[in-house]
Amino acid sequence: MRALTGETLLAAWESGLGSSPQRAALAVLAFAEPERSYGQWARAPLGERNAKLLELRAASLGRRLLGFAICPECGAQIEFALDAVELAQNLRAQQRAQEQAPTPSVDGQSLRPANTLDLIAASAAGDEAEACGILLARALGPDEADAAEAEPWLRRQPAEVVDGLARAFDAINAAAEIRARFDCAACGAQRAVDIDAALFLLDDISRTARRLLGEIHELARAYGWSQDSILAMSAARRSAYLELLRR
Repeated sequence: MRALTGETLLAAWESGLGSSPQRAALAVLAFAEPERSYGQWARAPLGERNAKLLELRAASLGRRLLGFAICPECGAQIEFALDAVELAQNLRAQQRAQEQAPTPSVDGQSLRPANTLDLIAASAAGDEAEACGILLARALGPDEADAAEAEPWLRRQPAEVVDGLARAFDAINAAAEIRARFDCAACGAQRAVDIDAALFLLDDISRTARRLLGEIHELARAYGWSQDSILAMSAARRSAYLELLRR
């Protein structure tokens, strides 16, 4: 995996423009680690994909993640910081444990971990219940073709079978979840926040790319330097030149 800096960061940012967050995350991963194709990343378990996104974030933009949440009790804004490397290590450990556990099976039906293609398919649902049904049906087969057969089968099952499959689905995908808990400084209430690794990385890449383009524009206009020569500078040197310009 190569870190995204300078021209490679701009190219990775461009590769995801105009795409949904899930598709953009796949494009960035395929760009950063071309040994695996877009399609291979699309079918990777979400736990593996999320760990790689966090590792890419740490290698490219630093391991400290800054985020905000709203307290459900008093409405105060909570600022939090997380360590991308530690989160990735936790996901890797959960994934190893999951791989060593028996494959979940309910009423003779086994499930596989969800992947990005499943999330993309579920995003077209009209409501949360339909999205959950799509995810569950797709998890019952190794590929997309099996989902078409699984959906009518799933609708015919009694509630206890569907509930059992849903619990098994949650268990097998626990390695993909990133959840942090915080105490609100204003009222003391506890807040659980689900972290979306794809959105975190994409937001940070977009913010960094746009800032970098602004620096290139400012330096090129002032000194006549080319984009390539500006990108070849270290961040510290670009910052020093910008500081001189802004005095």
